[in-house]
Amino acid sequence: MPTRSLMRPGNSGGIASAPRAFSSRHFLKLIEDTGKVGFWSADLRADRMDLSLGLYRILGLDPAAEMTFGFGLDMIHPEDQATHGDQIAVLRSGQPVSREFRIIRPDRTQRWILHHAEAILGPDGAPSHGMGVVFDVTAQHDTMNALMQRHDRLNALIAATATVFWINKANGEPSEMPQWMALTGQSHSQMQGFGWLDAVHPDDRPRTQAAWVTAVEHTAPYNTDYRVLCADGIYRWFNARGAPVLNKDGSVREWVGVCLNVPGRNRYGSSEGTARSSAPRGTSASPPPGDELPTPGQIRAARAFAGLSKEDLAQLSNVSVSTINRLEDPNSSIRTRNDTAIAVRRALEKAGVEFTFEDGVKPGVREA
Repeated sequence: MPTRSLMRPGNSGGIASAPRAFSSRHFLKLIEDTGKVGFWSADLRADRMDLSLGLYRILGLDPAAEMTFGFGLDMIHPEDQATHGDQIAVLRSGQPVSREFRIIRPDRTQRWILHHAEAILGPDGAPSHGMGVVFDVTAQHDTMNALMQRHDRLNALIAATATVFWINKANGEPSEMPQWMALTGQSHSQMQGFGWLDAVHPDDRPRTQAAWVTAVEHTAPYNTDYRVLCADGIYRWFNARGAPVLNKDGSVREWVGVCLNVPGRNRYGSSEGTARSSAPRGTSASPPPGDELPTPGQIRAARAFAGLSKEDLAQLSNVSVSTINRLEDPNSSIRTRNDTAIAVRRALEKAGVEFTFEDGVKPGVREA
């Protein structure tokens, strides 16, 4: 049935049980008023096409203008002509069409359209008529292009700054780590579970494993330094950091992170695995006032002084409760990062506690 006849008020085709007021015209108008869909029909043995008002809007044409197959094909973007300029020929051969391509409208604006069409056979069994539906999918393409642009920017940033980009499963086990395998020479099977730790310096493994397990258990950002045995047999320092990617319900979908090369030193002040002091012989290097690391006894006393639970202090410091436990345990075999200890000290100082470091006197705390 020609599209123009469907659009005429007098036609009452459609659902038999519906009131006469609801014709095919009403249904088409409701659909086409979205501005995203239009219809056409035509005699395939001729050149003239009948377009719905919605399709005229998509094509940017005056509804009073006649439309032909030739004019419609000429609207296809020059770069898409070679691939999609055969659609009428395909329909005339009796085959359906489903194509997505660009058009250039008379006002020189570009739109992406999705075209579905079918041929209708005549009494002689040959294709006689065609009918199709056209969707304006420009918004979807714009959204996809924006996502691809962000993806390309991220890839460029990672390539410029990171040696390794890694993806782990929700439970923390390795998933996609091709750059790690290239860096260390480990195979995919060798790095599974905690096998990736075999490439980490033995002295750094307990601390590295504890940091990763803590991050996974608490769904918290991961940030630590360790030495990696590279494929050339040399240990090098890296800063590894990552974060969980969450589902809408708050569960972890996966983990993503990077390993950044830290040439010559790490945040603990050691160089290529060997701690060295920059102070002259016979002197000791001391941190500047206010940056001294609190002792386990000071943290315990300061927390009690401020009336804070371990959970309270962890929240104020933006660290995990297990980190507070390690900082308060003088016998802990796992070393906490200096900046983490300072963050805990700053939180306690904001709570009204002052840390004292006086020569010849045991470190203490007092009311600020």
